[in-house]
Amino acid sequence: MSKKNTSSLGLEKIDDKTSTYFSISWLELEVLKILTKSQKPVYKGEMINRLKSQYFEISTKPESSFYAIFDRLEEDKLVALSKIKGEGYKKFLSITQEGMFELRRALNWGISTIFEGMVEELISVLNEFCVGIMGCKKENDFGIISPNNPEFLVPESCNACVKPVAANLFHRFNILMPYSKDMVIPYYQNIMAQPDNIPLKSNYLQRMMSILSLGLLEGKQANDLIAEVYRILEPGGKVVFIEIVEFESYLYESLNKLTHGFDLFIPKKGTSSLTQFSPKLLKEKIGRVFAEENLEIIDMREFIFVVATK
Repeated sequence: MSKKNTSSLGLEKIDDKTSTYFSISWLELEVLKILTKSQKPVYKGEMINRLKSQYFEISTKPESSFYAIFDRLEEDKLVALSKIKGEGYKKFLSITQEGMFELRRALNWGISTIFEGMVEELISVLNEFCVGIMGCKKENDFGIISPNNPEFLVPESCNACVKPVAANLFHRFNILMPYSKDMVIPYYQNIMAQPDNIPLKSNYLQRMMSILSLGLLEGKQANDLIAEVYRILEPGGKVVFIEIVEFESYLYESLNKLTHGFDLFIPKKGTSSLTQFSPKLLKEKIGRVFAEENLEIIDMREFIFVVATK
């Protein structure tokens, strides 16, 4: 990891060796994790018992294997071995500053990988949505309400559908909310809008996507946006609202911290965080405008897709 990337995660560079070292095994990471939770140094034998009782797959592993792990961690200066007065010749493990650094870096890597996996899944599913679920064809007037990060925008199949004919520019709209960065999508009209005022006539668009937009708006603004989407859709038109699902708070909080409030991926208005939705809450919110019988809920674990028909 480079010095620049390290500082972006809020970690201080310990030394040249630590800044490039990242070949630690999952079991070594588990040792470091146990040591960070412990209020005092942990006896080697106790550490072995904890590891064996926690993971069935290593319960029959010989003790010599664990001592080899401890020796490597000590050699790499990630743990320190010391005696405690009154405990005879017993050796106790404690985590070093370098070990804490390495553990934080590994955890941040794991968390960022989870988020990147979520992004990849979203892109894959969006590609299936174009024709498969949204029934979209290139002659449709199509709109995207976007946070304006290319990773979350137009599916590849949608771009391929539009690209051959420049005239489609006047039938495709990238509707930028106030928090959007100054970027555009080719072959789309890129228009700035407010949640309560999208400058398109009523009953106009046949298909729409709202990608992580409701979660970036405060309560009333999100409600206003849903009402505006309903207004500009033609009768029988479809919109899919795509939002992040509520999941374990520790993971969400870690992602939030790691990505500086998701701003590395999704531009936000002000300092507000990205809102998570349960399927029930999102269904109720959108159903007040579209009526719940006109909604289809697709739960993708990390994301919720709500397909609403006018």
